[in-house]
Amino acid sequence: MNILLAILGTGLAGSFLALGAAANAQLKQTLHSPLAAAAINFIVGFNVLTLLMVLGVFKSDNLEQLSSVPWWAFLGGLLGAIFVTLQTLIVPKLGLTTTTLAVVCSQMIVSLSIDQFGWFGITPHPLNTSRIVAICLLLGAIALTQLGSGKKLKI
Repeated sequence: MNILLAILGTGLAGSFLALGAAANAQLKQTLHSPLAAAAINFIVGFNVLTLLMVLGVFKSDNLEQLSSVPWWAFLGGLLGAIFVTLQTLIVPKLGLTTTTLAVVCSQMIVSLSIDQFGWFGITPHPLNTSRIVAICLLLGAIALTQLGSGKKLKI
């Protein structure tokens, strides 16, 4: 895959996260339940993915290899459910922009740790000054968006 196409695809995926967070916040507001909103999110997603597999859009020839997958590789579903549930609670409080910045910042911090130490079979990419500056800029962006909202930060 060409690098430009990969970056554009990732950007598209990121925009879907923002749109999904806004939709889930509305779902939570209507249903008065973050768990129900998250569950509906995953039910719809499961049905779409199942349909795509049944239609052959995505092939699943290697499902017999499922038993050889490391146990921790299944944590993605659990962590995704927690993520969606937390977002349905947090977006109405912080707003979509601050929430998204906080998500990206925390992803960067954890990603830097995984890259630095090569955890989970990832090829190591050492920490450097530009990566540290990127985190600091994200932290500054979070502070600026929250300060600009007129809401006081409570700890």
